[in-house]
Amino acid sequence: MTASKGRRGNTIIEFTLVGIPVIFALISIFEMSRGMWLYHTLASSVREGTRFAIVHGNNCNIPPSNCAVRVRDIAERIRSYAVGLPATEIRNVRFSTSSRTLATYATLQDCLADNTYFPAGAPGGVEDPGGARHMSYVEVSAVYPFQSAIAMFWPGTGRGQNFGAFMLPASSKEYIQY
Repeated sequence: MTASKGRRGNTIIEFTLVGIPVIFALISIFEMSRGMWLYHTLASSVREGTRFAIVHGNNCNIPPSNCAVRVRDIAERIRSYAVGLPATEIRNVRFSTSSRTLATYATLQDCLADNTYFPAGAPGGVEDPGGARHMSYVEVSAVYPFQSAIAMFWPGTGRGQNFGAFMLPASSKEYIQY
């Protein structure tokens, strides 16, 4: 028996001891990167929706201004910046000002159907008793569930094992300057 024939099994053992953990580490890096991308996308889209709301702030409902926006307009802005995130998966969307919380919606898709004016009332309308003209900030928040594919590689998981999702929260608060 030659020396090379006696070492043929070493390659398989070395790959098993080194290769499998390296593959697991690479998949983990990809999944963490995907989670960070999802969080950053959600946070930047919520921030953009908030900025869109503040430029249509306090005085947009007073004539001759005609720049008041509805919740659906802000939600559409968020959806257009949330590339790769389905509107049905962006959950617990909340619109609020310093004077009131308008509503918490189950999904962003629900916001797209809401015709309520936000942050101020309808153009030419009467001030709301909460003092919309005196509000100082607008806040928009949302949550996105992140379910990692790495869970299928955890030891001891069998078929039918379902791991919960990590809830990635994002909120943005901007102050109205006028």
